[in-house]
Amino acid sequence: MAGQILIADDLSLNRTVLRGKLTSACYRTITANGGKSALKLVHDHRPDLVLLDYHMPDMDGLAVCQAMRADPLTRDIPIILFSATADHDHRLAALAAGADDFMAKPLNEAYLLGRIRSLLRKVARRDEWRDHPNTALQAGLADPAAPFVTRPKLALVAEPARASQNWQSAMASIWPEAHVQEISVPAALRLDNPHHAPDLFIITPEALERAGLHIIAELRSRTATRNAEICLVLPRTALADGAMALDLGAADVLPVPLDRDETRLRLERIIRHKRRADAQRRALDNQLGLAAFDALTGLHNRSHGMAQLARLTDGQPAQVALLLIDIDRFKDINDRYGHTAGDQVLRQVAQRMRQDLRHDDILCRYGGEEFLLAMPHADSSAAQLVAERLCLRIAEQPYSIPGKAKSVNVTASIGIALHNASGEKLGRSMLQGMIEAADTALRAAKHTGRNRVITAQTAIA
Repeated sequence: MAGQILIADDLSLNRTVLRGKLTSACYRTITANGGKSALKLVHDHRPDLVLLDYHMPDMDGLAVCQAMRADPLTRDIPIILFSATADHDHRLAALAAGADDFMAKPLNEAYLLGRIRSLLRKVARRDEWRDHPNTALQAGLADPAAPFVTRPKLALVAEPARASQNWQSAMASIWPEAHVQEISVPAALRLDNPHHAPDLFIITPEALERAGLHIIAELRSRTATRNAEICLVLPRTALADGAMALDLGAADVLPVPLDRDETRLRLERIIRHKRRADAQRRALDNQLGLAAFDALTGLHNRSHGMAQLARLTDGQPAQVALLLIDIDRFKDINDRYGHTAGDQVLRQVAQRMRQDLRHDDILCRYGGEEFLLAMPHADSSAAQLVAERLCLRIAEQPYSIPGKAKSVNVTASIGIALHNASGEKLGRSMLQGMIEAADTALRAAKHTGRNRVITAQTAIA
């Protein structure tokens, strides 16, 4: 569904003209004839974007913008302020109040629509995070953006031999705290490591003359630079190029000659949004990683371990040994020393078992005090050797108990099941049969004294 846009202007004709342009572009619109009614509509309808006239008699656009930014429910809604007075003070006041952009009347339709599309793309990405079932991501969006903790890295894409001014010196004077580096167009496109990419590419007029606007699409399409922000330095009159740049993925257009305060505010806003997006990506990556691991032992969890084994064999004939490992009398440890002690034993057992793994072995926590070890390309003798070594490793040293002066001795029993390479393909049903066979062997090890290894009498073939 197209975004909903609130138009706030005290002149009826201006509202009608703007509404017609946006309706023709298939946007839904609501209108307000003043600042106070605009603020009420913002709270009632939560539009995706707000267009605000700077000068309104009851409450000017600047005050509306400040009120929206102060309210957690409306602070993330994009705002474009516009005014017939487009001097330095008006532009600066609008950006300082939290507006995403300031435009001079009469509004250029192509640039206005390009800016709207650019801001609504950010809204769509924000809503994707907000609607994500991951509560950590939702909590992150509920918090205000954190202040800068590291120096932002700015890359000036320039052609030094043709530059009419020293862009690096100009940018360093605008934002002394930033790390500013000049880079050529070919060097920018050759970046192949995301860690070497800047936070923001600033494309100068000389670079744009050489490379054209498609440099934006090129940077957006490359793995190393796709998450970096991009802005262009353009004359205020180059509105057609600015609109196209925004459509291609630029975050903003910096008008020349560069105004120190205005440029700084625009760059800070870009970096603030990028840091927040980076934090959300990291949160998602961390959560996806946690979904594959058991939080207590740090081993793969059962579902991920089985998925790894299925991918490894991929239905092909393969020689595989499965070891089902169970800690002996683990319930007694929990009952006598408490579950915290039991958790500590599980962690230490997992650490000890890791020492005896081959590169392609798959060890996971199967459930409770049970672990599953899959050994690709292992025959009966290799599986027996590893299983006996694991029993010795688990039992060789007593286990310390938090808050207790004495330690506890722990042993484990292991059942082994085998699949021969000359037999049937190793599919899901075959894997389940192997696990059941290993479980039968494990129960036999338990019933015959514990702390021992038993192989299923009939190897699966």
